[in-house]
Amino acid sequence: MSTAEIIYEKIQRLPESLQTEALHYVDFLLEQRHAQREAGDWARFSTEQLAKQYAPEDAVYDKD
Repeated sequence: MSTAEIIYEKIQRLPESLQTEALHYVDFLLEQRHAQREAGDWARFSTEQLAKQYAPEDAVYDKD
């Protein structure tokens, strides 16, 4: 039995108010996952844009 099937069986035993609360929690988890992916996308974009501004031969000032 898959995890989704187990969740489905268990949630049917809850009163509707708790089913609604569980649904809100699932929505929260999905939104959190989306936000993490979006943050990663922006980080990659930022890195790519920064790399375009500097050539490999540019001076490195943090080495002695």
